[in-house]
Amino acid sequence: MMEITIWDYGNIVSRWLIYIGISAAIGGPFIAALINSSVNKKSIISYIISSSVLGFIAVIINFFIQVGAFSETGLSGIFDPEMIGFLWQSPVGDSVLWRLLAFTVLGFALLLGNLNTIYITFNFKHAIFIFLYVAAIVSFAYSFTFVGHSASMGLLTKWLLGFHIFTMAWWMGALYPLWLSCKLLQPPALHKLMYLFGQIAMFMVGLLIVCGIALIFLFFANPLELFTTRYGQILLLKLIFVISILLIAAYHKYHLVEEVQQENISHKLQNSLKNEIVIALIILAITAVLSCVLGPASLTY
Repeated sequence: MMEITIWDYGNIVSRWLIYIGISAAIGGPFIAALINSSVNKKSIISYIISSSVLGFIAVIINFFIQVGAFSETGLSGIFDPEMIGFLWQSPVGDSVLWRLLAFTVLGFALLLGNLNTIYITFNFKHAIFIFLYVAAIVSFAYSFTFVGHSASMGLLTKWLLGFHIFTMAWWMGALYPLWLSCKLLQPPALHKLMYLFGQIAMFMVGLLIVCGIALIFLFFANPLELFTTRYGQILLLKLIFVISILLIAAYHKYHLVEEVQQENISHKLQNSLKNEIVIALIILAITAVLSCVLGPASLTY
């Protein structure tokens, strides 16, 4: 049994917060831009900003946690200048740099782009917003190619993981703004938003599933390892939660969305989205465990 240290716990929690921040940074602006400009989106924008700031800080904290873990000199090890310099010049530092850059670029995008009007009008300022938003997404995805499971694998595996992270973050980061929309929008507008999101989500979730299946085949030489190794078993647990959230999403698309159009039952949709958010947070937590404590190397244990 592998011993989990206090550094591992700190790494897991900070990585979980990073994933939450990245999800909000990717999914939040997308939903805000889909909502009609007549709606006050202050609560959604506050969610994007606060979660992104949390993610930015978590990236920095996670770096120093790794410094302390590598230093092996106790709590004071997080300030070890030699280890800080070593990790900053390693792939770990590259990953941190690209994530901080992505959050910073997103901040500039939010300053330049007015998410309260982008749905109706489109001008040069909004074009800059979209460019910076896409640049931030690419930076986030690229940051995952330096560390984690794919670091020692080929280019295909790295970018498959990047697409997988992007689609997962887009979907899960959109859930809370959708939950807020149940309060902000009248039934006709809410139906329009949920219908449009459902159409886009079909493509995005398809990408998520394809990338996920491809990664499983790349990580596991034998399918039985899904059941016989710790990494495989934790991954199976994650897949169970993913299937659960997919079933809830299907229930939204093919049942609740139409009911919202017919009568004012947005509270029912809101409660269902709340359940989806809880499952999403669990999925991100399991992902943090897989990326920090376990990995393909544990398949041999």
